[in-house]
Amino acid sequence: MIKICLPSRFELELLEALAPLQERTGRIYEVYGALTRSRLGSGRPARRVSQVGGEPSFADLKRFAERAHALGIRVNYLMNGALIDLREYDRAGQQALIAQLEQIAEAGVDMVTVAVPYLIEAVRAAAPELPVSVSVIAGVESPQALRHLEALGATRVQVAEDANRDFELLGALSAGAQAELSLIVNNGCLRCCGFRRYHDVLCTQASQERDGTERYIDYPLLRCSALRARDPVQLLRSPWIRPEDLSFYHERFGIELFKIAGRQLPTERIVRIATAYAELRHEGNFIDLLATPAVDFRRHPMTAEIAQQRGAERFAPPALYIDNARLGRLTAAIHARGGCALARDCESCRVCDEMAPRLIGADPPGAEQAEALEELLSELAAGRWSADVRPGAPAKAL
Repeated sequence: MIKICLPSRFELELLEALAPLQERTGRIYEVYGALTRSRLGSGRPARRVSQVGGEPSFADLKRFAERAHALGIRVNYLMNGALIDLREYDRAGQQALIAQLEQIAEAGVDMVTVAVPYLIEAVRAAAPELPVSVSVIAGVESPQALRHLEALGATRVQVAEDANRDFELLGALSAGAQAELSLIVNNGCLRCCGFRRYHDVLCTQASQERDGTERYIDYPLLRCSALRARDPVQLLRSPWIRPEDLSFYHERFGIELFKIAGRQLPTERIVRIATAYAELRHEGNFIDLLATPAVDFRRHPMTAEIAQQRGAERFAPPALYIDNARLGRLTAAIHARGGCALARDCESCRVCDEMAPRLIGADPPGAEQAEALEELLSELAAGRWSADVRPGAPAKAL
């Protein structure tokens, strides 16, 4: 059976909104989330998540888990920071980890998700009753890596997003997997993104209990957003999965669990996305289902003040419309080619580029936002913008 895993900030309102969908489809299998800030951190910057969902506590998590279980929905707690700054190897850090695991277990969660392999063993030692899932941040994209993590005790592995369209790789992973495999369906990240590893580290640092997390600048988000705005064919190349195509992955690879990204999205938006994937269909703009391209830099805490000073509409997201039904022609073409191997170069393939005029239009409306973001990036590189100095200030000598 196809199962859906979706983001939360441990708000009861989300569960009440999901209740009718769960009763109708039975596909809402799990919700995941984390405290906004923690010693280990997670995959989303605290300031970005708290902007829409406040600062939940372990008491909120416990109430949330009780209500989720009453609806037949599991809860997965994220401990998926990309690094822990060596604190996992000193006695104080180890004791803090054990204390946090005790709180998580007492809250009644059903699973924890980690990115650092050491934490698989640490969780199994401190809380053996908690199954462990490996985050997409771990970048699993080979049978060898999968076996290494299974041997440590992982019972679920979130496959690297770029594997979504590599059908030979998915076949090899699913054929030998002992752990449950899961795919993320709705990130609009760049295919084979060169900024991903840095972004994972940056988001981790910006979600940890440390000084300075309020002052981060999300360079990878600015750079990839500018690139997508300037060249929206990047959205077609991105390894998303349409709701209508979940059955393909289930039938061909035996994958049942599909994860929706977007802890930074408003609750009502999460519910709309979950509805599309639980019902295996969506009518309208596919962009509405994606977590990443929906960045509105007029309201993002990193750029909101700057946008007001320089003209807010320049920082608005491009008004792209990609009809989901027509987009099926692209996925059909990709399936007919046997998928997109990770080694395949988009510049030599160009299937997405050839379909872009019909799916996106000949003159997509992203140039203005691209120019605004590129200005900021130039100021950042020149030392005229920093997290503690407004853009345009003179650069100080190094």
